[in-house]
Amino acid sequence: MVVFLHYFLTLIFTLKSINGQYCYANECSIHSTLTGDVQNWALLIQNYILKLASDSMHREKTQEYFDLAEYKEETKYGDKLLDEMKSILDKYFENKQRAANRIAEHARQAHDTLYRKREEIYLKSSITNSSSHTSWRRSNGSLGYTHHKQLLHLDNNTYKDADIPLRLPQNMTFHPHFKRNVSLRHSVVKISDEIPRNNVESIWTVEWTHDLESTFVQNRELDPDIRWQYFGSKVGLIRLYPGREWDQNFAGFYNDYDPRVRPWYIGTTSGPKDVIIILDCSESMKSHGKFAIGTSIASVIINTLTRQDYVNIVCAHESHWDDIGKWHIYKTNVLSCQQDKMVKATLAFKRDLKEKLAKLKPGGTSEFETAFDTAFDLFQRKPKTGCQSILIFITDGQDTDGEKVRCGAGQYTRSGYVPGPICKYNWTRYWNMVKQRQQFHPRARIFSYLVKDNGQIFPGKLACENDGHFAILNDGENLINKMFNYFDYLSKASLSINGSWTSQYIDQWGLGVMLTYAIPVTSNIDGRLLGVAGVDVTLDDIEHVISSKSWGSVYGFLINRHDGDAIIHPGLKSTTIPIEDPISTHITQLEMTNNQPQEFQTIILPAMLSGEKGSKRLSNAYRATIRREFGTGTYYWSPIENTDYVFAFSLGESDEKFREVRQPKNLSKYDESFFNLLIEYNSTKARENLPGKFEHMQVKINDPKYKDVRVSYLYSSIMLAPRVYCDPSEYFYNDDLAQKTINAHIYINQRGDPSENDIGCKQKKATFHENTRAYVLISQPIERIWRRRPSELTKDIIWTYVGMRTGVFRTYPAHRSVRDYDHTTRGWYKRAVSLQDRTTASTPYLDLSGGGKVITIAQVLFEGMPSISNETCQEKVGQTSRKTKFPGGCPCSSGSDCLSGYCYQSAAPGLEHKQLRCATERIIGVTATDIRYDSFHSEIMKRMVASDGRRSCGSIYPCPSNQSKECSTRCYLVDHSGYLIVDPDFVNVSAFHESRYNGLTLGHKEGEVMADLIYKHGLFHRAETITFQGTCHVSKPSAKVTLKGIPANPEELDNKYKNKGPIPQFTNEYGCIQDQVRYRIQQSKLKWSELIIGEVNGPCMSGQYYVTPLVKTNLILVVIENYYAEQSKLFYNFNCKIQRSIVDAGAFRIINGTCAHKIEKLTSLYDEDKCPALRDVQIECKYNRTNKNQLSLIVIFYIITCYIDYYYS
Repeated sequence: MVVFLHYFLTLIFTLKSINGQYCYANECSIHSTLTGDVQNWALLIQNYILKLASDSMHREKTQEYFDLAEYKEETKYGDKLLDEMKSILDKYFENKQRAANRIAEHARQAHDTLYRKREEIYLKSSITNSSSHTSWRRSNGSLGYTHHKQLLHLDNNTYKDADIPLRLPQNMTFHPHFKRNVSLRHSVVKISDEIPRNNVESIWTVEWTHDLESTFVQNRELDPDIRWQYFGSKVGLIRLYPGREWDQNFAGFYNDYDPRVRPWYIGTTSGPKDVIIILDCSESMKSHGKFAIGTSIASVIINTLTRQDYVNIVCAHESHWDDIGKWHIYKTNVLSCQQDKMVKATLAFKRDLKEKLAKLKPGGTSEFETAFDTAFDLFQRKPKTGCQSILIFITDGQDTDGEKVRCGAGQYTRSGYVPGPICKYNWTRYWNMVKQRQQFHPRARIFSYLVKDNGQIFPGKLACENDGHFAILNDGENLINKMFNYFDYLSKASLSINGSWTSQYIDQWGLGVMLTYAIPVTSNIDGRLLGVAGVDVTLDDIEHVISSKSWGSVYGFLINRHDGDAIIHPGLKSTTIPIEDPISTHITQLEMTNNQPQEFQTIILPAMLSGEKGSKRLSNAYRATIRREFGTGTYYWSPIENTDYVFAFSLGESDEKFREVRQPKNLSKYDESFFNLLIEYNSTKARENLPGKFEHMQVKINDPKYKDVRVSYLYSSIMLAPRVYCDPSEYFYNDDLAQKTINAHIYINQRGDPSENDIGCKQKKATFHENTRAYVLISQPIERIWRRRPSELTKDIIWTYVGMRTGVFRTYPAHRSVRDYDHTTRGWYKRAVSLQDRTTASTPYLDLSGGGKVITIAQVLFEGMPSISNETCQEKVGQTSRKTKFPGGCPCSSGSDCLSGYCYQSAAPGLEHKQLRCATERIIGVTATDIRYDSFHSEIMKRMVASDGRRSCGSIYPCPSNQSKECSTRCYLVDHSGYLIVDPDFVNVSAFHESRYNGLTLGHKEGEVMADLIYKHGLFHRAETITFQGTCHVSKPSAKVTLKGIPANPEELDNKYKNKGPIPQFTNEYGCIQDQVRYRIQQSKLKWSELIIGEVNGPCMSGQYYVTPLVKTNLILVVIENYYAEQSKLFYNFNCKIQRSIVDAGAFRIINGTCAHKIEKLTSLYDEDKCPALRDVQIECKYNRTNKNQLSLIVIFYIITCYIDYYYS
C-alpha cells in the first residue's frame, strides 16, 4: 500500500504543471544571477574543508607511518579456514548438546528414583494403616507424592524462588556472562502466575528438580562459557541456573513466565504441523464474554506454534436480516493477508494474526459451511508441512443466534411488519460435509472448544468423530492447563527422544538473541512427558567465534538449513540488544540484489540447504562489505554437525593475499601511550602499579571546552573496542576498571620481541588479539603533531582521532570513550570507507564523548603498498589499454587510474617510490576530526557572499515577482544520499534535540527542489527495501539529557546498566516492519561543469535553485534564490506535507507489512520425506448428546412422573 501510494503521488506530481525549468551551465533560458557565485562558493567551501582536514588531521603523516611499517604477507586458503571453523563450531555446539543431555538424563533419573522411593513408602503405610499414610498428598493427573501442603513448608535449600526476595539465593554477585547478579551455587524456580503454587504437582516438581543443581554446576565446570541451563516442567514452572531474581514490570510486580509457551519448549514437544482455526464470529458469541474467551483460545494456539508450523484463521459468519427487516452484511473470511493459503508461523505472521484477532467484532449468522470448505481447501494447498493436520473449532454451540438474526427478509401485512424466520442451523449437514472433505492426507484431527455450555452436540460430535477432543471452557484463565488434551496429544504424537536446536529468539532473561538446544524428558515408569531440558547459546558468542577467524573484507554468516533464513550476517541488526524477537530475513535478501547474482540462488544456496560442504567462486558476488558492491568473491560453506545450521563465509579476491603490520623493531622513537579510562590512573591500585602516571598526564576536569569530561592535552588516549579482547563479554562487564586499566597500559607499552609476547588469544589467559600492540605503536607519533597544532585552529575542534580496522582507536586530547564503543560501526567510518577517494563530512550529531553537536570530517588510511614494478603491474591487469585500472603500488597519474581510486606519492619503499603510485585497495583505518557544528556552519556561510552584495546566503530582499513580498537566499550542504549537512535552521536547534538536525533530508525541507533533482535531472535515484528488523517509536524521540539537564557523559553511560533499578525504564521503541527509502547520487553527474539550474513553484515554496557538487568531497551545494515560503489558507498546509513526504528518505512503518515477508515453498516436508514418524495416539473424547432444551423437557417429564407416582401411591 505504501509503495502504491508513493507511485500514485509521484505520478500526480509529475503530471502537475509547476512551471519547472532546468538546464546546465551556459544553456539556461532562465535568468540566472548567481551562476558564477554558486560555482565560486562551491570551490571556496571545498577548499576550506580540505584545508581543515589537512591542518587538523595530518592524514599524510599518519599514512606515512603505515607506508613505512613492516608488513607480513600471508597466503590465505579458504578450504583450510573452512576446516578450522567447522572444527571449532562443531565442538562448540557439541559441548552445549552434551550439557543438555546430562540435564535430561539426570532429570529422568531424579524423578523416577524419588517417585519409586515415595511410592514404596506410601504403599507400605497404606497396608499398615499408619498415620503417615494420611499425611501423603498424591497427584491425580501425574506421578507425584508430597508430605507438604504448601510450597513455603519446603526448606530454603530445596525451594529458592525467583519471585520471593526472602527465598532468593544469598550473596548473589554480578557476572559478565549473565549481565546481572546471579548465584553460581544455586538454582531458582519460577512458577507461572496461572499455576496454583500449593497444588501437589507444583510442590512435587520443585522437590525432585532440586536434585539437578549438581549437574548444572558440573556443566559449568566443564564448559565455563555456558549460559543459562534449565528444566521446564509440563506443570508450568522452570528451574533455572544460575539463580537470579526475576525481572519486574513498570509497577514493580514480577513478570510472568510460562516455559510451556516458549519456543524451545514448543519446538521440542511438538513436531511440524498444519493448523487451521475456525472461530465462530456470529451474533450469539457477543453475550457473556464468549467472544473474548474464543479469541483468547485462538491466541494461545498461535502463541504455541513455531516457525516449523503453518497456520491460518477463518472467521466464520454470514449476512442476515434483522427483526426489523434490515440487511446486515457479513462474510466468512481468512484473517491472514495471504488468504488463499496457510502461512508459516513466523513471528511476523503470528503477530499479524493476533493483531487482527484483537480487532474482530462478532456479528452475523452461525453458518459454517463456507468456513469448513475454506479450511479444508487451505489444508490441501501449499505451502504446508503435510505431516499432520489439526483443525481447531471454537464456538458456543448454539443452533440459533437469537431474535435479531433472521434468515428471511420478512414481509408487511395488514397488521404490520412480520419479520423473517429465526435462523435455525442443521448440524447434520455440516457433519456430513466434514466427513466428505476428510479424504486427503493427512486426515485432520478436530479439537472443539465450547465457549460456555450452550450446546455440546455439534462441536462434540464433530471432534469425537474426527479423532479429536472436546472441551468446555467457561473462562479464559489458565487456558494451557485447561487445554491439556491438545498439548498432551502433540507431545505424545510426535515426541522424540532426540534434542533439537531452535530458531533464533530473544532471551527473556537479558542476554540478547539466542539459540537453544532443548531435549524432551520422559519418565521410564510410564513414558509420560516430564518437561524439557535446555541450554542456551547467545548469537553474540557465536558471532565472536566467527569473527575471530576473519580478516580484511572476509565475513562469515550462519543460516538455517531448513529454510535458508539468516541467523548471523553483517547485514542484520545487532544480536546483543534487540528490541523484539527477530523476524527472519532470507539469505538471498542479504547476498543478492535485483536477483543478482543468479548463481547464488541456483547453485550455492541449494548446496547449502542440502547439507553439502563446498565452495564456489563468483565473478559478480554481491559482497556484504561496507561498500556493498559487486566483485569477485568465493563462497565456502559447511553444515555444523548434529544441528540444522550451515556456516559460510565470503572471501574477496584481495583477501587471498593478506598483509598485516608487524610491531616496529626500533621502539625508541615511540612514546608512552595511555588507556582511555583516565580517572582509573588515580585509583589506589593504579597508583601502586603505575606510580606517577596520573600526575604526569595532567588530567583536567570541567575544562571550559569539555564540560563534565576529563581530558589530558599532553597525550592522546587508546580505546580498544570490545572485539579486540579475547572475551568481549568479560571485558564489557568487568567492573574492576582499575585492573583493566593497569593490564591495558602494561600491554600497549610493553617492549620486547612481539613474536614472544603478542601472539594473541592462542596464548592461554591472553587478553587481547594478536598484533593489537602494533597498531598502538605505529599510530603513536601522530600524537606529537596533533599536540603542536596552533590554538587558533583547535579552538573549535573537539576531537581528532584515528580508528584502525582492528578496533584500536587513538584520540586526542585523551579522554574516556563509552565502554561498547567500536568506531568501525560508526557512520563516519563507514562513510569514509565507502568513498575512500574523497574527504567526507558526516551529518550533525550529538557526540557520545560529551563534545556536543559536531560534524565529523574524515579521510581513509590505506594499507602500505607493496613494492611492485611497472612490468608486474601490466602483468597483473593483463592489458595496457587506457581503461585499465591498476592495483596498489603501480604508477599512476590520477585516482582514475587505480582500483582504489586514490593516487599519491607514498613513502613506502619501491622501485618507483619517487613518483605517484596507486594506493592499495585495502583500508587500514580512518582518520577524522570533530568540529563544533556552530563553527562549521559559520565558516561555510561566510564564504557564500554574493558578488552583488545583496543575494548572499541568508539575505532578505523583495521578491522580483511581487515587491511587497520578502524573498531570501537559502543555502544547504547535502551529502550523496540527500541528507542535510548544513541547514540554516540547524544552528538554532539545541544539541540535545538530535532528531531535529540528525538524519534530515533535503526532501524533508525542500520537497519541490528534491523532486526536480530526482525525477527531472536524475541526480538522485530512489532505492527502496523492506526490513523486518525495523525500529519504530511510540512518540517522537525526546532530548537525550540527564536529570541535570545535560547530556550523559561516558562514565554515566557506562554505569547505566549497573545503576538501573529493578523496575525497567519506559522504552519509546518497538520492533516493526519498515519500508526503507534511500536516495543515491548518480556518480556521472559529479563534475565541476555540472551546474544544475531550475525553477520551482509548489505548495511549500517557490524559487530558483542552483546545484553543484564539491567533487573532492561527498557534498553537494544547493542554493535557492528568490526563496518564498508559501502560506496555506488552512490551518495546516496538507499539500506541502504530501509534497515533502513523496521525496523524503527514512524508514517508514508498514502498518501491515507481513505480506512482504513471503515464504514461497512449493514442496512440503511430506513430499521431501522429512516428516517425523507419528504415533497413533487415541484421545479420550466425550460430550453430552442431549441439548439444553431436550434436557429441560426430560427433567420436567421426570418431575411430573414422580409427582403422579407419589400422588396415586
